[in-house]
Amino acid sequence: MAIHRMAERAPRDKILKLNVGGVFYTTTKSTLTTVYGSHLWRIATGDVHVMRDERGSIFLDRDGYVFRFVLNYLRTNKLIVPNGYKELHLLKEEADYFGLDDLVAEVERVLTSRRRRNRPKINKSVSRSWGSFSKICDENGSILFDDDGSDWFYD
Repeated sequence: MAIHRMAERAPRDKILKLNVGGVFYTTTKSTLTTVYGSHLWRIATGDVHVMRDERGSIFLDRDGYVFRFVLNYLRTNKLIVPNGYKELHLLKEEADYFGLDDLVAEVERVLTSRRRRNRPKINKSVSRSWGSFSKICDENGSILFDDDGSDWFYD
């Protein structure tokens, strides 16, 4: 009986329906108010006027497919995207629009990490056949630098 009374006293979370660029989401007010002062916080608290679609859902004229990752970030406080996700720049833009500075920073860390990993690796190989001959090749074997003692060649 005591548990039932506690449940009755607990504040009820409000369910919110969103139409983000034509993609529909259902979430809670507590999820949208996770980051104090963010644009989503302001929408959920009624601090800003929002448009509603014909169904009464809150309408946001943003990228509906990318919003999935924004919403999951608010739910988990983690950036969770599939391996090889190629739209991180769009996600960063959306996070910036919604005022989610920590998500912007997290996306930037991933982008920086990917830039470091995607640099071509340079293999240095030395071949001595008819005199001194040095080549520097990338990971695919393309010659980046070739010095046979007389000319410089770039491939």
